[in-house]
Parts: sequence; structure tokens; C-alpha cells
Amino acid sequence: MESALLKSYLVQQLETAKQQLPLIGPDADIEALHRFRVALRRFRSVLAAYSRHLYAPDTIAKSMLKVTNPLRETDVFLDALSPESYPQLHGALTRYRTKQYKKRWPPETAARFGQTIDLLIADVEALKLDQRKKRLVVRGEALYEKAKRARQALGKESNEKEIHEIRLRYKQARYVLEFLHEAGLIEAKRKIRNAKKHLEHFGAIQDAANQLDWLHHFCEKHPSDECHTLYETRRQALRDLKKAFEL
Repeated sequence: MESALLKSYLVQQLETAKQQLPLIGPDADIEALHRFRVALRRFRSVLAAYSRHLYAPDTIAKSMLKVTNPLRETDVFLDALSPESYPQLHGALTRYRTKQYKKRWPPETAARFGQTIDLLIADVEALKLDQRKKRLVVRGEALYEKAKRARQALGKESNEKEIHEIRLRYKQARYVLEFLHEAGLIEAKRKIRNAKKHLEHFGAIQDAANQLDWLHHFCEKHPSDECHTLYETRRQALRDLKKAFEL
């Protein structure tokens, strides 16, 4: 049975992303940028799940996400850094964050991205997608099962890249299951919880590895005892996360 559920969901995610644009900035709540990014990731994941072709909308959404990657990394890092324990480093990172926003998110960005999203919405509405309910469900559940099998194939010697690839599989499966659940096509709470559980651990490992790399480069340009101490602390945290990894 044909339905408009898929296109409606894709448009909804784009509209959610657009609503966050005026809220993003160096002095704003960091959750606005996070919501913007999640909406675009949901859009990309669900579109890719039901399209075998590389449509322009995916590339455009990806390009907007790319602009915000360094901003989100800095936001997360600063949010997790105690100003009491690392006062000098916290100050340096705060100044760095402000410079990054001025560089990567100038005042005209929100209006420009808003226009881009409007064009994306028009593109999505014009796409020819197979929206039969049965196909939507079968495809979504297949993605989840493939993610499970891929996780089960991991071993204790699996490296961060391999773990990250499984994380991406689970992330897409989670977003697609959430679409199917919200659309009322299936009951997927248990599977979504399971995907989130694994994503939390995969994500912690990936975030720790990314932040360690980011901190290494930052400390090279802003050397300090605090920077060195935090780097060693985060390096041990990454070791502990990998050691506690449960297959």
C-alpha cells in the first residue's frame, strides 16, 4: 500500500533543522546545534535506507553537517571540561570556541542554510520513492538485523575504525526504526533501546578517540601543564572504555 509517510518524515526532519538555525551561535544553548545536526543525520539515514541512488539532497545535507562538525566537537569538549579543575585550559578553549563560531558560523549562515533547506524540501517532494508500507518495514528491520550481525562479528582485537563502522550501521538502523515506530508501522521500542545501548558504548569510544586526537593538536598550539594532564587523563579513559567493551 502506497503512503506518504516516508516523504512526510523526511520533510519533517528538514523543517526541524531549519527551526534551529536562528538559535545557533557562540552564546546560545549548545543543544540548538545538536538538534540541528540530529535532524540532518536522521534525514540522511532514512533517505539512504530507502534510496539506492546518490541523490543531491544527501550531498547537500552532508555539506551543512561538515560545516558544523568542528563546532560540535568544541562544544562537547568544553561542556565536559571542569572550569574548577582546568581554569586556564577552560579559558583558552572558551576563546577558541568563540573564534571558531565567528569563522564557521558568520551571521549570514542561518539565512543561507535556511534557503538551502527550503530547496531540499522541494527536491524531496519531487523525488520518486517507493513508499509502500511493507517495503518500508522490511527494509528497516533488515538494517537492524545486519547491524546486529556485524556487531557479533567484532572481536577483542577490533580497532576503533571497525567499531566506528558498526556504530554507523547501528545509528542508521536506530533512526530508521524510530521513523517506522513514529509512523505507527511497527512497535520497535525494544529494538530502539537495544540500538541505543550499543550506540552509547560505541559512541563513548569514538568520542574519546576523536577528543584525544583533537586535544593533541590543540595542546601543540596551546601548551600548558593543564593540557598535558588532561591529555593523559583522557588517554587512560579511552583505554578503560576499550577494555570494558562488551561484545
